[in-house]
Amino acid sequence: MPRRSSNGSNRGSSPRERTSWYFDLGNYPPSLRAQGFTDEDLAGQGSDRIIDGLVAWGGVDAIAGRVREHLAAGADHVCIQPLPTGGDLFALDALRKLAPALL
Repeated sequence: MPRRSSNGSNRGSSPRERTSWYFDLGNYPPSLRAQGFTDEDLAGQGSDRIIDGLVAWGGVDAIAGRVREHLAAGADHVCIQPLPTGGDLFALDALRKLAPALL
């Protein structure tokens, strides 16, 4: 989940709220554990470690770099879910900015 913030100063609220509900779904915890996360990482709204592992921080170049890291590590697809900000409920502005860097 990309979060366009250059310093991560606001990473404690919206990204946690947007990701922590996955930790209670039956299929996600086993997958996350297989990726090296622990039960402690999955507890509550998630550890800083798991949030930083799941959320790409920064501008377009940093987020595109994280996507390329996943592809270089063997992923055959990477899901992008920009977190909405302000009135952009579907984060369309973020997707428009990211698309050229990812294609």
